Amino acid sequence: MRSLLTFLVLASALRADPIAGAWETFPSQANADGWSLYSDDDGIVAPPPWAGPEIDDNPYAYSFFLGGKGVWFFADELTAQGAFVGDYAAQKIAGIDVSVFIEPAEIDFIDIAVYADGPLGAGHYYSKIKLSEDLGELPGWYSLSFSFDDDWFSLQDGDATSFQPDQNFLTSIQEIGVRVFPVSGVTGDSFVGVDDFILVPSVDAPRLTTSLSGDDFVLEFTPNPGVSAAIEKLAPDFEWRSVAGQSDLTGSQTFVTPVGPGTALFRVAAEEKLTQVTSP
Repeated sequence: MRSLLTFLVLASALRADPIAGAWETFPSQANADGWSLYSDDDGIVAPPPWAGPEIDDNPYAYSFFLGGKGVWFFADELTAQGAFVGDYAAQKIAGIDVSVFIEPAEIDFIDIAVYADGPLGAGHYYSKIKLSEDLGELPGWYSLSFSFDDDWFSLQDGDATSFQPDQNFLTSIQEIGVRVFPVSGVTGDSFVGVDDFILVPSVDAPRLTTSLSGDDFVLEFTPNPGVSAAIEKLAPDFEWRSVAGQSDLTGSQTFVTPVGPGTALFRVAAEEKLTQVTSP
């Protein structure tokens, strides 16, 4: 009963929605412990090892290729207080970015796997793969991007079928992670590191609404989740400069300024705003 009560308390604290721009940097052992690692060698699921500051100034999660087999780092509703699962469509999440430390010559392929409601019902679905030739030649960190605008794939009886993620798929993501598979012959002494796992926000220009209220010019807009905006004004030297106090704007915005003589031109610039996540 105690374990059940503990789960209920944790579940009640989970977010209802993922965080667009959620950014996992593995700053602590607790963050690594919040993730799960599956090994094809033994089929065991456990938290991944953590390389802390005593190993690297930039901490990360990692795994050896146990038995020379593939490994799978994944997040679910208990990871980072639920920041990586839920309704991706409502939060306008465009894709996944992740950094991996690898020896490219040792890699067969890398992909992203999600558990969602897809063409075959609830189950695991997979992104396009990254092959060793898509990477580089030297061992090191590689930044990889996976978009929901690309085709994704279902697997049934070993056959892959492509599909385009739709609203139903994107609203139902319950688990997400990165899989790394080595080529044949790689030993358990080789490893892969994972860092900077990001839910990429859609950086679109917000829809602008303008009006006049008495002697004031009114500009209204709402940036996408995971996006910050800045209101800029065209200066006499024809350079765009931020309006004082109107940078790093998130959520619904209303900008009001007096209408004076002459002409003034304003624009709204948008950029990605990442949120580092934590695990208790």
